[in-house]
Amino acid sequence: MSRFASRTIRRCVFTWCPIVAALGAGAALTLTMPAVAQQPTSDATALPSATNQGAVTTVVVQGGSRSLFKIAVTPPIGDDQLAKSVVETATRDFTLSSLFQVLDPKSFTANLAQEGSSIEPSSWRNIGAEGVVKGNLSPRGSQVKVELRLYVVSRGSDPVLKKEYEVPISNIRSAVHQFDNEVVKYFTGIPGSFGGRLVYSAGRGQKAIYSIESDGQGLTRLPAVSNVALAPAIGPGGIYYAGGLPDGSYQLFKVGNPVAVLKHAGLIFGVAFGAGKMALVISQNGHSDIWTGNPDGTGLKKVTNGGLNTHPAFGPGGQLAYVSNASGNPQIFVDGKRVSYRGTYNMAPVFCNDPEGLKILFMGRDGGTWDIFSIDPSGGNMKRLTQDQGSNTYPACSPDGRMVAFFSTRGGLYISNPQGLNQQKIANVTGESLRWEGN
Repeated sequence: MSRFASRTIRRCVFTWCPIVAALGAGAALTLTMPAVAQQPTSDATALPSATNQGAVTTVVVQGGSRSLFKIAVTPPIGDDQLAKSVVETATRDFTLSSLFQVLDPKSFTANLAQEGSSIEPSSWRNIGAEGVVKGNLSPRGSQVKVELRLYVVSRGSDPVLKKEYEVPISNIRSAVHQFDNEVVKYFTGIPGSFGGRLVYSAGRGQKAIYSIESDGQGLTRLPAVSNVALAPAIGPGGIYYAGGLPDGSYQLFKVGNPVAVLKHAGLIFGVAFGAGKMALVISQNGHSDIWTGNPDGTGLKKVTNGGLNTHPAFGPGGQLAYVSNASGNPQIFVDGKRVSYRGTYNMAPVFCNDPEGLKILFMGRDGGTWDIFSIDPSGGNMKRLTQDQGSNTYPACSPDGRMVAFFSTRGGLYISNPQGLNQQKIANVTGESLRWEGN
């Protein structure tokens, strides 16, 4: 490949609520996955098998495939501890991206001190490096100036990308994430999504809302108005969730605001934002329906009609995916049309702007376990991302469409690419209703 940048890399909840007919004051809502799936309907067919086991060997690119781009991350010149943080953060980002193979520092033969801020291409070519990241750190009181550069070995000793950031020392990782996003943009034309955060709910009996950075750092429990905080979603100006109150009601709250931002007849069990709209799950008279309207809650209209409908998710074009049992068992619907016909229990859809084309990710039950699947918004091209790797639930997709996060009984929060390749555990946390900031 003469110039890696010229060949764009093309790849690299439904929380089932057993709602009784009369939910009165003090009624309990159980947000657990069902122990037994409903009986299959006549049009249900077997779920597809995965074509991988989570490994990565190649990345498909326009016009063919190639091995992962081999990149070396060197310690920036300056404070050793800060330099270590830079290397660790960049290494993690590049590994999770499924675009790069980060070379072992033990393999480096270049004289880093002699090279200084430049590179001697032959020294890196000899170990198979195709790219090199270097930098300088200049502390300035509580701030640090971070200068980072990318070299492409085949293009000589001048950097192809150079960025400078001045950030608080405690926030140096954010500067590295920004640079890594620029590196991905240089090679693909689309920035990466490093440095974002995910939100989810977790807990047994009591439910709390948590936030975690997309590389598994910075786990934080967010303040909520009650011990039952469900279905978080990132919307205008913050994080929203359904809060259960002592009187048995469920209302819509925003983190940091003790007063409900929206009340509605019935019980609010979930929310989604996108394309300048808001979607709510509202339970009334033993049914749960999807309502849509403006982000401030005005202009709400019911878009489903009875039964159990939940876990709305907006697509980039304003499409609305959700789960409904209108066909007899939980299946994925888009704008009122059923799109999943394989499997008998599918839920938790989310749109994913995969560089290969828009997809919907969801979790499907296969026997006693759950796995992650993808499907075209029209209902075709269903694929399986996980199989025989524990139970895997609640997918979320990064804004750039290159990374998929999900929970696994293998012991935590995982990230893969949209084909289920390069599965990497990033944190020892599990939960439900996972959402990725910006998507």
